[in-house]
Amino acid sequence: MSSLPLLLPYRGESVYIIADVHANLPALQAVLDSIPLSADIVCAGDLLGYYTEPNEVCQLLRERKVHCIKGNHDKYVLGELSYSDSRESKYRIQNTRESLTDENLKWLSSLPDALELRFSTDEKSTPVDTAMYVAHGSPHNAEEYIYKDTEIGFAWPDAMDYLVLGHTHHPMQRPAGAGIIVNPGSVGQARDRIPGACYASIDAHSRTVEFFRANYDIDAYKNRLREAGIQEAMIEILSRTA
Repeated sequence: MSSLPLLLPYRGESVYIIADVHANLPALQAVLDSIPLSADIVCAGDLLGYYTEPNEVCQLLRERKVHCIKGNHDKYVLGELSYSDSRESKYRIQNTRESLTDENLKWLSSLPDALELRFSTDEKSTPVDTAMYVAHGSPHNAEEYIYKDTEIGFAWPDAMDYLVLGHTHHPMQRPAGAGIIVNPGSVGQARDRIPGACYASIDAHSRTVEFFRANYDIDAYKNRLREAGIQEAMIEILSRTA
C-alpha cells in the first residue's frame, strides 16, 4: 500500500481524526461544525458507500482541506478492490460511481492509501516529535478489522507513536506494538449502539486522545433515506441503541 509523508505545522492544537463518513452529509457537517476552523483534520478513509451524498461529502472535505486516505469502499468505487455483487444493494457502489462528478472522481483517485504524519515547529515552540501513521483497516490491508481484542499480526510502522485506523465503526484506543492504536469511530454509521457522529482528537504535544460525538437530526435523515430507497437495515443502524 502506498503511503504519503505529511508534515503539519504544530500550532498548539490537537489534530482531529475522522473516519467512515460513508456519504452521510448531515453527520459530516455536524462534526466539522464542532471542530475549530484552524485545526488540521485527518480522515482515515471510507468517504463513500452506503448513503446518498457522495459529491456533497467530497466537496465539503475538499473545501475544509481535510487530509484524506482511501478506505475499502472508496477503492470499490474506483475499481481498485473487488467486492461481492450480492452486497451492491447495501454498499451502493455502482450508484456512487455513476453519481460522482469527474472532478470528485479524479480527486478520490488521487488520495493515498495511508499517511505518515509528523509535525514541524518554529523556534519559539516546544519541539514536538510525535508521529502518526494513518491507514484504513490495517497498515497493509484496507479490509482488515482491528478491534480492541484483535491479535495484532502486522508489523508496527517504523518510528510511529500512533496508528490511526478506521473500518470497524467502533471508537477505540489500545496499546499495541511500539505505540497506541486509535480508531475515532464512524462519522456516518456508528455501530457501537450510541447514535451520533463519532470523531476523536490527538494532542501531539501532551499525547492525549479524546473522543467526541456530534449530534444531528437522525430521524429527519432516516426519512430522507427511505425516500431515496435505501435498504432499511442501513437506515435503522443509524439510531440503533440495543
